[in-house]
Amino acid sequence: MKILYHIPHPKGLDAHRWIYEGWRDAFIDSGHEFFEITATDNIKDKIQNVEPHIFMSAVNILDVVRDLQDIKEARRKGMKLFLWVHWPPVKGFDAWNDLLKKEDVADVYFGEREPEGMYDFEQVTGKTYHVIANASNKKVHFPTKPVKKYEYDIVFLGANLKKKQQLFSEILKPLSKKYKVGLFGPGWTLKDKILRVVQKFMRIFHMFGLSNWVNKLRITVPTDEERELYSSAKISLNFHEREPDGSQPHYILNQRTFKIPACGGFEICDDVPALRRYFKEDELVMATMDPQDWFSKIEYYITHEEERNKIKNKGINRALKDHTYNNRVAQVLKLYNNLV
Repeated sequence: MKILYHIPHPKGLDAHRWIYEGWRDAFIDSGHEFFEITATDNIKDKIQNVEPHIFMSAVNILDVVRDLQDIKEARRKGMKLFLWVHWPPVKGFDAWNDLLKKEDVADVYFGEREPEGMYDFEQVTGKTYHVIANASNKKVHFPTKPVKKYEYDIVFLGANLKKKQQLFSEILKPLSKKYKVGLFGPGWTLKDKILRVVQKFMRIFHMFGLSNWVNKLRITVPTDEERELYSSAKISLNFHEREPDGSQPHYILNQRTFKIPACGGFEICDDVPALRRYFKEDELVMATMDPQDWFSKIEYYITHEEERNKIKNKGINRALKDHTYNNRVAQVLKLYNNLV
């Protein structure tokens, strides 16, 4: 089968890049042809040239006026549109939001958001929503031998985002005074913040080649070393975005949730109730929003290696068995086969 995937900036440093690479590697590994549409491509021409069986895109990157008619024509010829959706509506996309209420603009509506976060979407639009969770990339996420370079007590790999500042200040900062803590990812240094501004200007002026080069400079842990980071550290932390007051029960499990155990890491994740749909209590540890709960769990598992390893090994087995993008590809193909 031919898969066409919409990713405007495949060399960016946000989550979209790593999710795209996970889908790409899994579809190819499963024996399918994989193509992408980027910011430099014309969607109509790309669809006509590739003639995909499945086109995976999202409401926030499709233009309802420019792209919809071309997609409709391709759907009439047999292409199936898998459309990523979000609810409440994405700001600035009122035309799409109105259209979703009136027309069946896609064949499958999906996203990483758990069902309780999309109940209103189904009620308002009358569309069926399918959860396709994030996952690990089997090609690059697997356990490896520890390396001295990444022998930390605690690590966090991820962007220094505004909606995680409370967690960072209340948990990461105090931990760094007691343990050897490694922080990796965009936004942690002044140099990276400057490079990010430069990269944004390059995108605005369509200097994508230079923008990709700047992004390479910003990568603190290369993709093929990520597994070494998680396999080498005693504890890997995972945080999800929160509101400034620490509220917002999160309905999306980020990719890091699945990558850490797949790479052989021991993970402590913040309080995301949906986590227990994917990992049992003896497979992955979850901490409440109380910083003291984090400190006590970290202290316990750092000093109880045998128990830490038991949970870690069960988490590894679960992640590699059920939560790779190969598993998600199987889910997409099942949905596709139900349509044809």
